[in-house]
Amino acid sequence: MASISTRSGSPSYFTLVYQNPLWVFLGLSVTLSIWYILFPDVVPLHNGFAWEGDTYYKPVAINLPHELLETHINSYTIQRIFPFVLLHGFFRLFDIPFRDEYLILWMQIFNLGVGVLMIVLWHKTAKLLNLSLEAAWVGFLAFFVNFSFLKYDLYIPFTTDRLAAAAGLMSLYFYLRRSTLGLWLTALVSLNIWPTALAYNLLLLLIPADEPLPKTSNRPLSLLWAAGVSLLIMLLFVGVLYVRDVPLPPRMAPEVRPLLPLGIVLTGIYVFYTQWTLGRRLIPGWAELGNLLLRTLRPSIKWLYILALLAAYIELTRVIGDPSRSYLPFKTFLINTTYAVLQRPLQFVVAHGVYYGLAALIPMLFWRRLLAVLDRLGLGLGLMLMVVMLQAINSETRQLANVLPLLALIAALVADTFSLNRAAVWTVAVLLVLISKAWLPFNWFDPTFGQPADRFPSFSFVHNGIMLEWPFQVYFMNQGPWISNFYLLLQGGILAVVGFVVYKAFTRSRLGDNAAAGRSH
Repeated sequence: MASISTRSGSPSYFTLVYQNPLWVFLGLSVTLSIWYILFPDVVPLHNGFAWEGDTYYKPVAINLPHELLETHINSYTIQRIFPFVLLHGFFRLFDIPFRDEYLILWMQIFNLGVGVLMIVLWHKTAKLLNLSLEAAWVGFLAFFVNFSFLKYDLYIPFTTDRLAAAAGLMSLYFYLRRSTLGLWLTALVSLNIWPTALAYNLLLLLIPADEPLPKTSNRPLSLLWAAGVSLLIMLLFVGVLYVRDVPLPPRMAPEVRPLLPLGIVLTGIYVFYTQWTLGRRLIPGWAELGNLLLRTLRPSIKWLYILALLAAYIELTRVIGDPSRSYLPFKTFLINTTYAVLQRPLQFVVAHGVYYGLAALIPMLFWRRLLAVLDRLGLGLGLMLMVVMLQAINSETRQLANVLPLLALIAALVADTFSLNRAAVWTVAVLLVLISKAWLPFNWFDPTFGQPADRFPSFSFVHNGIMLEWPFQVYFMNQGPWISNFYLLLQGGILAVVGFVVYKAFTRSRLGDNAAAGRSH
């Protein structure tokens, strides 16, 4: 990569900045976190604890023994209490009073540290994979320049979302390092951080990082898998909506009833296409499949890790946690998921773009290139991506927190197939900052800011549709199931423009470099 120098021959300031993305993002993250501590733009609802933070996490942080031994934490919530257990221990150790402002401040500082850890880990991952500087930048942008990292984690600090992304990145890093022990220890801790972490970590423990993609393909089995999964999901939707005629759950944006059939069909097409194209790359021919199964199932130490992890999960959710106090019954989960997918056709596409920015845009813009870079991921991460593509039909994007590292890695690997230049990277960075809403103080729009019992942005969900109105949409327009139709269309249009510019920046950069190389030759 050519560098720009000053008259003295030393690199220019902008060149030094560009060549050191690690320090750029460390500075950005730390500065923004400190800014929010000094000049808070923290959710007013429940004095900064918001929804689940006030109901579930705050009691754990304040009175952990009582919650564990007497109240008994339900089996779902206990999988998300790790930082609040640390908080409780820290406050007890140093005899700090459990005042609301101290609890919030502790989580703000904790999230600051987690952000630093994530940035350093991504830098090490990029070096491990020998990514180009431009690809490393794209990974940084996909990971850290989005609504999730630059706004949500700071606006609602009393959650485990940022820690879930960090745990997912640690699993990814140890997996790529071929450190089974490191992966297992991360998976063990992740049992108390994010509920879906178990499934993904089990997959990574089962399929080693050095397992390559198959040399043969299995067209019939790939077709059967894609058709079967898409049909099963469509039948679930039909059953919920038309056979059982289950109404929309409360507190969600109303569905557009006439468009539900279109939503079912389009979602089925999305599932079939993604699973079919991935299956053609990941599902081996019959003979190779047999050999793969023999290699995977043969006795080895990995089975001890897997059994120990499963035993710890059972102990956590069936012995320590209370399975009789269901947080989200399976039937309710299916109903909520159905509507979170289908309120508006393909709303999850817009929701993910709004929430995760480039990490969601790259697969949509460069799907064929994504398929081409699967060789660099290996079979384990490729299969993990298949599961992520299924989970992604749910428009509540924050549920994907622990797999964001994989999506950011894929964005970087796709970028590595282009000859990107600095102008392309800067252009994309500016656009991502704009759509991240990091610059938008939400509480400016709170009509009752500073008043007692301020419940912004929700006030009370019993007022039907209040979250669909401005100013409440300043927050809810970023959460798929609660985006109003107007802001869904508006943000969808903005994302289409951003996607077009990103596509041109990537492809024109390559063409420009090739033309320059030709002129030089």
